[in-house]
Order: sequence, then structure tokens, then C-alpha cells
Amino acid sequence: MDDREAQRRAALGGFLRSRRERLTPAEVGLTGGPRRRTPGLRREEVAQLSGVSLSWYSWLEQGRPIAASGQVLDALATTLRLTAAERRHLFVLAGESDAAPRPVAEGCPAVGDHLRATVAALAPTPACLLDRHWDILAHNEAEAAIYGGLDELPPERRNMIWLYFGWQPMRTVLKDWEAESWAVLAQFRASADRHPGDPRFAEVVADVSGADPGFPARWARHDVAGFTPALKRFDHPRLGPLTFRQAKLIAAEDPDLHLVVRHPADPTTRRAVDLAASAR
Repeated sequence: MDDREAQRRAALGGFLRSRRERLTPAEVGLTGGPRRRTPGLRREEVAQLSGVSLSWYSWLEQGRPIAASGQVLDALATTLRLTAAERRHLFVLAGESDAAPRPVAEGCPAVGDHLRATVAALAPTPACLLDRHWDILAHNEAEAAIYGGLDELPPERRNMIWLYFGWQPMRTVLKDWEAESWAVLAQFRASADRHPGDPRFAEVVADVSGADPGFPARWARHDVAGFTPALKRFDHPRLGPLTFRQAKLIAAEDPDLHLVVRHPADPTTRRAVDLAASAR
């Protein structure tokens, strides 16, 4: 075990211990019993409530090189009453992907109003907000103008993977569709592999496979890639040639939310985008 791995496991053990020590028996439905020499729950109580052995849990807190499955981490998060942020931190420290849907605070939309407002305020620069499934959660009118018909799609098909592979006009609107589609699918594959068991990925793959006979073979290649800033060139049927510099920003409150902004890369594109915005 190298130094970095040892430090990660030590951080995991320290985090679990700190969360255990802040809880009282009453908070988890246990009686207080005899006077305790240290605050919080005992290790054996956490182990019992989480359905694991005392020795295994003790080794985890001690930073020993043992594996913790997503199911066990989920049980520990429940036992220790972790917040959504603490739960994500636990899974990161344990080197596991958390496939559970992110909880939404009561009375709050899944996408905060501030993020929707940011997407709208960027107009006439095209912008949209994507989640980890590449579903389009919000977009402005300029973004819709690039693709055309985006607002007419049913909600389950407002997805970038569907647009690239299930929406036929994309293959002519996007100048370098072959290279662009490979890069997008490789990023989507990496996201899907980081969240095994998330059913939305399977839904998107099944839907696109039904629309594009060549998609299953592409998916079977298991190509993965990260985001790379690049120029995106469109041959728009109404606006003419368009070139954008694309940037992707991660929302601090939820790393699964990505703000995608397409800045005009030349004066011709800027004029076309401005004219399109003024005409709407």
C-alpha cells in the first residue's frame, strides 16, 4: 500500500470515527446503558446496526487495506445519519461510486433556480445544464436554436446522447459528427461506468439503440474519455456556418451537474447568434 493509499484509508477511518463519536445512543434508537468513557456510539454498536462484523468495522476505522462495497457503505451512511454531502465524501474516501439518487430538499426543485437563471442569463450565448446521464435539465433559447426542435422533444429524450445518435439532423448540422459523437459517447460511457446500477443509463442506451442500429456496437467498445475543450462547428440550415468554443463547468453544490456554454469563436458566428436572438 503506497503513501497516497494509506493516507486515503486513514482519512476514511478518521471520518467514520468522527461521525460515530458525534452520535448518541438515543439518536439511533439504543438505550444509554452504563456510563460511557468516550462520547458517541461504540464501534460494536455501529457494526451491529450496519450488519457487519465488529472486527471488519474496526479494521475499516484503523485504515487497514480492506474493501467496502457500496451496499455496506450505504448501511454505514444510514447508521451514522450522514448528510448528502457526507455520504458522497464517504464513498469517495472508500473509492466507490454511489449509485443512489441524490436527495432533493423538501420544497426545492431538482435544479436550483439560480442555475436555471444562470443558463437563461447567458443568452444570446448558447448554454445548457446537464446531469450525469447527459439529460438536458435546462437550456436557453440560443441553445434550442442551434438544434431546432429541442423544446418539442418529450422530456425523456431531451438528452445529449439521444440528440447525437437518435436525432438524424445532428449528423448533418454538426460538421465533424463522427469525431464529435465518439468523444461525447466516450464521456457518457465513463460516467455510466462510475455509477453502476443507475437505471437511467440503461434507459438511455436502450432508447438510442432502438433508433440507431450502429449504436450497440459503439457502446460495446467501452471507449472512455474525459472532457477536452474544443471548437464545435455547425452547418446550420438557417444561420449558416457557426463555430463555438465550448466550456463545461461543474456546479459546486452537485458535481453531477455540468453547465455547458458555447461561446462564439468568430465575428460571423457572433453576428448570426445575435441576429437569431433578436428575431425570437
